[in-house]
Amino acid sequence: MLKSFLQKNKFLLLKISLLIVAIVLPAFIPSLKYSLNYTTESLIKNILPEKTPDTSIILVNITSDDIEKIGPWPIKRSYYALLIRNLKLVGVKKIGLEVFLSTRLASQSVYDKILEKEIAEAGNVVLSSVAGEIYERNGKFFTDSLSYSTPKLLNEGFQTGHINFISDEDFLIPVSLTSFNSVETAFSVKLADSNTDNEKIILNFISSWNKFKKYSLLEFFELVNDNENAEKIFKDKIVLIGVTDPQISPQYKTAFDSELPGLALHAFAVDNLLNNRFYDDTLLLPQIGFSIILLLLMIYFFENQNPKSLVYASGCLFLFISVSVLLQEVFYFKVEYSYFTLGFAFIVIIQLIQKIYESGAVLDVALNEKEALRSLLQRKEEELALLKNRFENFSKENSTELKNEIEKLQSEIQKLQESNEDSKIADELALQKVEVFYGIAYRSKQMQSVVDLIKKAAPTDSTILITGESGTGKELVANAIHKLSSRADKNFVVVNCAALTETLLESELFGHVKGAFTGAISDKQGKFELADKGTIFLDEIGETSENFQVKLLRVLQSGDIEKVGSTKTLKVDVRVIAATNKNLEQLVREKKFRDDLFYRINVININLPPLRERKEDIDVIIKHLLRDESVQISVAALKALNEFDWLGNVRELESVIKRAVIFAKAEKRNIIQLNDLPDQIIKTVKTNFEELVLESLRQKKFSHSAISETAKELGNINRTVVAENFRGYSFKLFVENNFDKKLTVKQVASSEDNDVLKRVEQKFDTWIENIKEDINSVHEKDFESIKNQFASKYKNLPQRFHPFLDEVIKYLLNVKS
Repeated sequence: MLKSFLQKNKFLLLKISLLIVAIVLPAFIPSLKYSLNYTTESLIKNILPEKTPDTSIILVNITSDDIEKIGPWPIKRSYYALLIRNLKLVGVKKIGLEVFLSTRLASQSVYDKILEKEIAEAGNVVLSSVAGEIYERNGKFFTDSLSYSTPKLLNEGFQTGHINFISDEDFLIPVSLTSFNSVETAFSVKLADSNTDNEKIILNFISSWNKFKKYSLLEFFELVNDNENAEKIFKDKIVLIGVTDPQISPQYKTAFDSELPGLALHAFAVDNLLNNRFYDDTLLLPQIGFSIILLLLMIYFFENQNPKSLVYASGCLFLFISVSVLLQEVFYFKVEYSYFTLGFAFIVIIQLIQKIYESGAVLDVALNEKEALRSLLQRKEEELALLKNRFENFSKENSTELKNEIEKLQSEIQKLQESNEDSKIADELALQKVEVFYGIAYRSKQMQSVVDLIKKAAPTDSTILITGESGTGKELVANAIHKLSSRADKNFVVVNCAALTETLLESELFGHVKGAFTGAISDKQGKFELADKGTIFLDEIGETSENFQVKLLRVLQSGDIEKVGSTKTLKVDVRVIAATNKNLEQLVREKKFRDDLFYRINVININLPPLRERKEDIDVIIKHLLRDESVQISVAALKALNEFDWLGNVRELESVIKRAVIFAKAEKRNIIQLNDLPDQIIKTVKTNFEELVLESLRQKKFSHSAISETAKELGNINRTVVAENFRGYSFKLFVENNFDKKLTVKQVASSEDNDVLKRVEQKFDTWIENIKEDINSVHEKDFESIKNQFASKYKNLPQRFHPFLDEVIKYLLNVKS
């Protein structure tokens, strides 16, 4: 029992196991967690438009070019003094000196007093400090040491802020650091004058750092020469001063920058504080729970094999992304992507493997059936060869019985060959060269002559009569004539003369005036008027009355028409193409069609041969009809279509192909087979695989070992193939017999033996009871709602029997209710 459960649900168990792995792995492998979070967050940030940093922040960055021009690093502190003095003069709000001025540089001591003086006079400078080892305790941050820059040591009253952050993965900045009895606030917090209650700032990089307004050191000195312009730019701004030369300043990686200097990192921190858009990580645990729920839903949708399972799973992905974008980009919560992305990848990979595995299983069923037919055909052919050899050695008077046996075997072989060919794709169809002339597909010499005649007649304005049986494509020919004529840019008007009464036909062709007859509530243009300067196609002209023919003759002779109910004459210039499936010459002799009209319309006659007289066109027409369909045709089906007489010509063939495509797609096949064709086209009775199975089971009286023996007899195929054909065929008969169990059992057994009938009935009852148990377990009445939960019932059943299983389930649902 346990083994059966594990076998049946192996992919479900694998998905759940990998989901657990996806939950555990990020917790134990921080680098994996960071990589997934960083990659996903960066992808989202790069898809969405960048935000604009706060315009009150300006950077003065000391570039490699600055250092090259004003001296080696470290540059003289007199430059910082001059920079701070000029910034004070242009009225900046805050100055942040991110450069840490070390006390170890004795060569700079001569300028320290100058710098101290400028910082003191400015009164708004925040200097950087550097903490030692940082550790967290009860949500607060501590450090074992703090180092201050030289100006701070000279004047303890100067403002300072630490420039440390924890981990270059999350870029977490402690708002304050406690060291012994002193507390050092973060550099960015001091600059922003923030009173945040948070203990930490998780940086949110909203754009590339190049979006900040920035000037190199030398650019700034050039700018301050124009004091008025500089004041407009810098007044009341927060200015951060730091080094951006990658040889000196550490560089970090973000979603927008592969190299981000420390100066820019603190600029983003100030921006986050001013606009309250630093990340909040308080929702990380609920997010993990939300991810797990979505992943479990995906597993549920996939396992129920809902036709829309892919849509639902995509919906879970879309929901996760939507919620994540909302949290990250609108409410500024730190998002935990790793658990979902890893779980999603695992589930999708296993689902693809499952699909490949299951499609392979379905293919195995089909291959087993094909192999069985092929094996049986081979054995029958070998048996026939032996019988023929025996027949040759028998005298004529003793060979009658043997001759009958040979004929019977030949008939069986013919049916098996047909069945074998019905599973083979007609590859020769792909090799057929198709000539398509304005929608007319052909290969025959007869149709080539028709096409040549069309090309000659089209450029003229002569009246043309197209003759031929119904369905041969007369309208296509008329349309081709119009397209090749000088009137191609004008209207092509089609009128079916047989579809209208004489009164309506006259009104339709010539139009009518208001009040001409009951219902004529307004003037109406006729088809001739609409076709003016163009072409009119009069189909089935042989069906018109003599009275109408007189009026039509007048139009052809003079181009004059009169609307019904009007005395006014209108002049039109119309080319007339007529068509008929009748013999007009015979109708003229019988006085049923005017001879003068016949001679007027029969200037050029184009006769279309029936399809049965140009059968070489059948293949290319079929190829043309299937050009936009993802469906091919079997050798047997193509052969049957070629052998049919096609009294309805191309129109009938087109209808049959459309029907066959619908039937094949309904059974999820990409090949049209004999079963998809109407009965009148299939001349021989095809031997179905399920009939072979049933015949073998009947011979074995449905004994306990009958299925295994049949599987061996049909070529050592999988016994599941035999069992599922037995089940599917039984359901088919059950539906066709209007759910009469006794009649179904009798037809399946094909025996009056009570023991045989009892064995079949027991098997049938088992199948039905299994379905009933499943119906009772789901407590649903709607077929579409529960079908997805019956996937196991359909799994190995050949596709052709699925519709019958549908009907059985619906029937049992109705019986239950």
